[in-house]
Order: sequence, then structure tokens, then C-alpha cells
Amino acid sequence: PGTFDEYARFAAATGRKQPDDRGWGRGRRPVIIVTWQDAAAYCAWLLEQTGQRYRLPTEAEWEYAARAGTRTRWCCGDEATELDAYAWHSGNAGSRTHPVGEKQPSAWGLYDMHGNVWEWTRDCIDPNSAPPSDGSPQLFGNCDSRELRGGSAESDAWSIRGDARAFAPRKMHDDDVGFRVAMDIPQLSP
Repeated sequence: PGTFDEYARFAAATGRKQPDDRGWGRGRRPVIIVTWQDAAAYCAWLLEQTGQRYRLPTEAEWEYAARAGTRTRWCCGDEATELDAYAWHSGNAGSRTHPVGEKQPSAWGLYDMHGNVWEWTRDCIDPNSAPPSDGSPQLFGNCDSRELRGGSAESDAWSIRGDARAFAPRKMHDDDVGFRVAMDIPQLSP
């Protein structure tokens, strides 16, 4: 997930207010109390700064990354007893966030895909449909609400599995919601 340190550079450069950390600390902790619009603006700013196309991941991309090439509930398998090594959740987090990267990464080297903070995705909410199978964003349905993935430090094991979905109004900000960025990789010509 995006961290307070990363978001602080964006906030300073754009004159945005720093989000509250609830007294848990900043630094490498996932940035919290950010709206979907805040997360999208951060991605647009990264594009301006780097020339690379950064954006929020689609719901399908998020799930693909969270599963790390598996078809299991979590990146570490189907047994919840394995989660403590990979995720901050209601059983081990003390109802607060923890610095990114303290747990083991997935087989693909991704940290904190399960737990710690819910993560905004690009997708609009349509609880009656699955994420598009081609990885594209679902941009129909209720776009005033957006998909959240990953669960949080307050979520139980079932709520942080790879296919667990939640949604929230895009203007909502909470102490268990953050975001992760994706970057488009340019296609090479044959």
C-alpha cells in the first residue's frame, strides 16, 4: 500500500492537507483516511512527476496480484493458520495499522495484499457482477461508490481472502482505508 512517507511528498507538492494517522505513526505505515479522489489524484500526480502511467488497480488486477499465481483463498494457501506470517488482521494487529513490509511477501514479492488496510480500486460498485475477466475496470453501476479490496487490520481472516469484496462511497475516508498503485507497462512492438 501507499505509505505516509510517499503521500507526504504529494501533499507537500500539491498543498493538500496531510491525513490524520490516528496517533499510530507515519513513515512506512500505510496512508489512511484518504478518499478515492485523494488516491486518484495521487496517481495523476505520479504521472506528472515521472511520465509513467500510474493509476489505481482494477478489481481484477488487484485480485490477480493478491493471489500471486494461485487459486487459493490467500497468497499463502487455504489455511487461515498461515496468515499471521503474511497479514495484519483482527487476530494479530491490535486494531491498528502496521508498517508496510513487516510481514512476509507473497511469492511475487508483494507485501500486505491481505489485511492492514482496505485498498481502493478503479472499479465502480455492482454487487451483482464479477470483476471483468480481461482485467479492465468495471465502470458501470454505481460510480459514486467504489470497490475496496484486501481487508484491514480490523478484519477477520474470511474478510481478507483474495476474492473478498467491499465497497464504500468514493468520498468516504476512514482509518482502515488506503490504496495501492499500479503502473501500466508499455507494450513492446514486435
